[in-house]
Amino acid sequence: MMEILKVLGVDCKNCATNVHKALDGVDGIEDLDIRLSEKIAMVTFDPCKVSKQEITDKVEDFGYDVE
Repeated sequence: MMEILKVLGVDCKNCATNVHKALDGVDGIEDLDIRLSEKIAMVTFDPCKVSKQEITDKVEDFGYDVE
C-alpha cells in the first residue's frame, strides 16, 4: 500500500533527513521517498505490519505535523 503524507515544516534538506530518520527501520515500510520541494513523504508499506497512524505518529514524534 502507498500513502502520500503532507509533512508540515519540512523546509530544508536537514528536515527531510529527519523525516527519513523517523521512518528508517520501521518494520513494514518497504519504500520511502521524501520530496522536499513538495513537502511530502511517499511511503510504501505493508498494512499487516504497520498502520498509516503508526507512520504518522513516528513523524510527529520528530516534531513535524502530518496532514
